[in-house]
Amino acid sequence: MSNFHINETFWTLQGEGRWAGHRALFVRLPFCNYDCPWCDTEYNTYEKWSPEDFRSFCQKESARFAVITGGEPLANKHLEPILNILKELGFYIACETNGSYPAPKGIDFVTVSPKKYTNSKFPEYFIHPELFDNTHEWKYVVDDHFDFQILEQHAPHKKDVVYSLSPEFNQMELNTKRIIDFIKENPQWKLSLQTHKWINIP
Repeated sequence: MSNFHINETFWTLQGEGRWAGHRALFVRLPFCNYDCPWCDTEYNTYEKWSPEDFRSFCQKESARFAVITGGEPLANKHLEPILNILKELGFYIACETNGSYPAPKGIDFVTVSPKKYTNSKFPEYFIHPELFDNTHEWKYVVDDHFDFQILEQHAPHKKDVVYSLSPEFNQMELNTKRIIDFIKENPQWKLSLQTHKWINIP
């Protein structure tokens, strides 16, 4: 089996969303098809991992929860063999995606975070049609230009789906206030904070 290209992988706590607080193996895959101005990830580099080294790293701790992120992981050609190894080791796999590609089999929990800042191939806040039926959590980053009307496409809301709004971190106070004001009238949505940044962990 060929080497994988991985931006970084590390053990930490999931800091946001449905699984916040859970011990997790993060696997960040390189490259992205979007260009968000406030992105906090250096995703355009990678290191080569052999399948054997990756498998060994996955077994360094006893937790069996993995988060696949990016960049845009669903567009990465190395995703499938990485999923296969994680499944062989008994991991429950969550994936964080911008929603521009369908989710493959093997992912147990799909978090879709649609973005405005797409490339020319996709319209703003594009969501692949297949994801409307198999997404477990919708998570929007709210910055000072965010138009809450885009959220109307998720009505009617499903009882078993999480609907989250995350304030863009550089203008935390302003964006959090905007979210709270919205949730007062739309309680199906919840505030999701990036707690890992507050406690200074990866």
